[in-house]
Amino acid sequence: MKRAMRWLSASLCLSALLAVSVLLIADLFNDLRLSSLHQQTGALAFILIGAAFVVLQFCSRKSLRENLKELLVGIAFLLWGSEQFLPSSRWVTAIDVVVVLIFVVDLSLIIFQRIRRPEAERLKPERVPNCEQAG
Repeated sequence: MKRAMRWLSASLCLSALLAVSVLLIADLFNDLRLSSLHQQTGALAFILIGAAFVVLQFCSRKSLRENLKELLVGIAFLLWGSEQFLPSSRWVTAIDVVVVLIFVVDLSLIIFQRIRRPEAERLKPERVPNCEQAG
């Protein structure tokens, strides 16, 4: 089951990268003018990469807290892409608020975690190979 989930995640990720390639090529040919192709392809890329990340969480061995945090980021991308296909409404505004909330809370958690444990960001000297040891 995990192998199938990884394969699905990789396929969705590659599809997202393909969508971004189409987006870039289309934008170059359209002189970077906003078009429906730009909007739809960009939205599709968000949906695909969000889905790839969500699927990947189902085969992760991380803690429940980490999985939940990453699952929320994937869902935020899914919502962000999905809302691009919807007409302006209160629902779309509500989805926007949820997406912004998820991104800001997620990055805040990462920032505060790194502030609390700055030593985890540095490599220990014994782990850094020096030229004398390598040669």
